Amino acid sequence: MAMSAVHGRFGDLLFTSNGLLTLIGTLISITALTYLASTIQGAVTVRNKRHGSRPPTLPYAIPLLGHLPEFLKDTRKFLVRATAQYGPSTPVRIQLLNRRMSLLKSADHITALFKSSRDLSSEHWLVQVLVNAFGVEVADAPFYLADDTGISNQPDSRSKMANPEHRIFHLVYKSVHSGLGGISLAEMERQLVRNLSTQIYETDFKSDTWTEISDLYGSFIRKISFRASIVSLCGSHVFKVIPTFGDDFWVFDSLMPNLFKEIPRWLVPAAYMARDKMKDNLQKWQAFAHDHYDVSQGQLDRREWEEFFGSRLMRTRHGFFQKMPLSKETVAADDLGLIWAATANTVPAIGWMLLEVLQRPDLLLRVREEVAPYISRDPSDPSQMVVDIPNLCSRPLLQSIYAEVLRFRSGTVINRVPTSSDFHIGGWHFKKGEQIIVSNYNTGRNESVWNQGTFEDPHPVDEFWPERFIVYPDDPNSGPVLQQEAKKGQDATNSKPTFCLNGTAGSWIPYGGGTRMCPGRHFAKEEMIVTMAMFLTAFDIQLLTDNNSWIQPDLNYFMFGVMHPKGKIPARIRKREF
Repeated sequence: MAMSAVHGRFGDLLFTSNGLLTLIGTLISITALTYLASTIQGAVTVRNKRHGSRPPTLPYAIPLLGHLPEFLKDTRKFLVRATAQYGPSTPVRIQLLNRRMSLLKSADHITALFKSSRDLSSEHWLVQVLVNAFGVEVADAPFYLADDTGISNQPDSRSKMANPEHRIFHLVYKSVHSGLGGISLAEMERQLVRNLSTQIYETDFKSDTWTEISDLYGSFIRKISFRASIVSLCGSHVFKVIPTFGDDFWVFDSLMPNLFKEIPRWLVPAAYMARDKMKDNLQKWQAFAHDHYDVSQGQLDRREWEEFFGSRLMRTRHGFFQKMPLSKETVAADDLGLIWAATANTVPAIGWMLLEVLQRPDLLLRVREEVAPYISRDPSDPSQMVVDIPNLCSRPLLQSIYAEVLRFRSGTVINRVPTSSDFHIGGWHFKKGEQIIVSNYNTGRNESVWNQGTFEDPHPVDEFWPERFIVYPDDPNSGPVLQQEAKKGQDATNSKPTFCLNGTAGSWIPYGGGTRMCPGRHFAKEEMIVTMAMFLTAFDIQLLTDNNSWIQPDLNYFMFGVMHPKGKIPARIRKREF
């Protein structure tokens, strides 16, 4: 009996093991066959392409899930593979569960996409982001989705929404476009310099003593830059009403990738708590600002900036929000989206501009020489710096550093959706309502586009080259791109080095393109260059990092804009006499 029991249990174990092995073998067979079938199907699609063909699908191994596991595991690596598949001139389709999208890769196709703005939309995708990432109330989402008028002054001819006061996408776009241009832009610049100057003056650093800090970027550069930007945009009371506003924002920003990916609250509760806290913060500030300023009379106020709502842009927004049936929670979430868009790229870009210069002592000397004529101290107020912004921001080396940081440190995915059932690019057909995406991380590293120096002086696309965007009249190998055609438009009579973007259309796209190109790009550029110049003028900074390794980006931010520097960066600082 005992032996029979042993044999029986051994037989059960053997049966269970055999069953498990059979299951594993079946799953391996299914994934192998799925990958083989999708590979063959893609190759056949490319070989038999004709006008109107759908783009080939990127090979995948898991039925139903498609590319989702690979996408979630390492999005950067996945997009690199997708970009390489079938060559640069062939878009590829991606499947994430029930969502399908096409990735454009070639500069020509991307330029064509941006030129086709009339037949494209990003509004529905934007609503999805507003709800998932910034916390717009689900009950208010139908109000956004009902606006089918577009962003142009004239509503789309196919629109069914007739109330002009409910054209939220147009009103938001118009307010940003006008609020960051002309005299409004000049006032934003003035407020930026004023606040940066005050913060720099009030730091505890001495000119005759070095002070060590544990985190140059997180506790110094980011803190000062963010505060100056927010005061320029939202007024001087935000940090009085919410003293923890800056710290709370960067906690939210660090956790926001989980919200973008639509991971449920029970799996990432900290991300939702950080978002909720930022919405509460903004509701407190908005209540305070409304108590002290009547935005319904804001159009009569000739000032471009006042202390409670700050910029004309912000008070214009709250003027039209008052005429919309939106909850206070949703208005706070919408403002959170604007604040994130205004700072979450420019602030880390400022950090990278400074860090790339500080890591190269020879470059630091050249930058200070280029900056010096355009920054001085106000003789009537020692706490203020005077900055000649137009001339400073036109210097070739400073512009090239700015452009190279955005090429090299940005990892944004741009999204467009065809609104026409007959939408084609390069002979490929894209379905109405199905997303088309572009990865500017990959376009910025396209070796067939970008100048990579010479054999004697190489500058590969995966390295930072501060002079990549400068054309030297006596150097035919200079300039940002390889193609000689792109260099024909350059002024051959110019005897001085010049900043150049010729030939980079569809490849250098940190602000997107077409009618939906970021309307704040002019202020962003000036903010980055001015802030870097003021820091390097006011402080001596020595990095205390390993001299044998470059500072790396935090890839957790990949796909969401300019990536932050990774880890804490120790340094020592002292004030400079100038």
